[in-house]
Amino acid sequence: MIYDVVVVGAGPAGSTAAKFLADQGVKTLLIDKHMYPRDKPCGGVLSVRTLQRFPYIADDLIDAYSLGGSISSSSLRYMAKLQKEIPIAAFVIRKDFDYGLVKYAVQSGATFKDGTTVVDIQTKKDAIQINLNDGEVLSSRLVIGADGIWSVVAKNSGLGQHYPHIGRCLFQEYSVESSLLDQYFTENRFFQFYLKFMGINGIGWVFPKKNSVNIGIGEIQPSALSLKKKPHLKDVYTKYLAILKEKKLIPSTIKIGAMQGGVLPLHPLEKTFADRIVLCGDAAGLMNPLTGDGIHYAMSSGMFAAEVCTEALEADDTSVAFLSKYQRFWKDDFGEEIALCRFLLKRLLKHDDEKYVKLLSKDPQLVDMFLSMMNTQLRIHDYKWKLIKRFIYIYMKDLFGL
Repeated sequence: MIYDVVVVGAGPAGSTAAKFLADQGVKTLLIDKHMYPRDKPCGGVLSVRTLQRFPYIADDLIDAYSLGGSISSSSLRYMAKLQKEIPIAAFVIRKDFDYGLVKYAVQSGATFKDGTTVVDIQTKKDAIQINLNDGEVLSSRLVIGADGIWSVVAKNSGLGQHYPHIGRCLFQEYSVESSLLDQYFTENRFFQFYLKFMGINGIGWVFPKKNSVNIGIGEIQPSALSLKKKPHLKDVYTKYLAILKEKKLIPSTIKIGAMQGGVLPLHPLEKTFADRIVLCGDAAGLMNPLTGDGIHYAMSSGMFAAEVCTEALEADDTSVAFLSKYQRFWKDDFGEEIALCRFLLKRLLKHDDEKYVKLLSKDPQLVDMFLSMMNTQLRIHDYKWKLIKRFIYIYMKDLFGL
């Protein structure tokens, strides 16, 4: 079978790319190794700007909205809070959300093939050959790799993978009655972040949804090899849950079950395009290392990939030179944001988190500015220097006891 574009991976990046391609009449195949609907290791958070950029996302794919949250220092001594009158985040159940995005792509005209693994891709003179695990061989003018952090497309195209820049996490989605969630997180579903719990080089989170709460902890790793050197993240998670219960921050009825684990990219690949190929989402390393938001970058990169691939087909130019504009698109849109958040996370984890959270707790305006920067469609340039100036002001004010 011959296609214009084959999209490998049906997560938010791949499904979005397939939808936008099909909307333009491009003959598109969307494939995934899992049978759908399938679960996905994730906290399940959407920023408001994602809903603004993709207004076709139906409300029934949103499980709950949050109007505020808090971030606590490692000792739990300091806590910065923010509460708004409108939602600042949306929570989703990834099994339902991802399947909903696949349905949008199919409704637009894309063909979907699940339960199928790509085992090899080979770039030929006039097309790309895609070999599947069932023996079928496909041919396509372009391929979009949206197949996760260990992307087969990235590996086989020579674009590389994320070994030096990964993190790991453990979490569980606990079923909890809505009335009990109201008691602990109010009807406004206030989320919680915890820095460097038990000294771990990372962040813990609590995301309350409609009838469940997602509780997890993530750790930054300098290299993939360190995954074998620190096997005790499960013990940290167990202690984390116990302390949250002890402090009455989560319901005491929550019991640890089978935890889920995941590996996350912390840095974009140096190059996200090749001859006849572009990479999106986790496959390209497009995730916010500070907030953990990967869905916005995944869907946005999928949209940009679809735009560039459509232009390439129209121009009959699928060369690496033509596709290079894809990387310029996503870098202009959110590349600086990822870099800034990576810098901020390093500062928070390298230095005394107590000091930073103390400063945040004294200045809700600073927290509001940061969330505004992360949660609107405005470019980061509109907020970055305002944020830095405000932080310096609060720092000096605290230093001199004013």
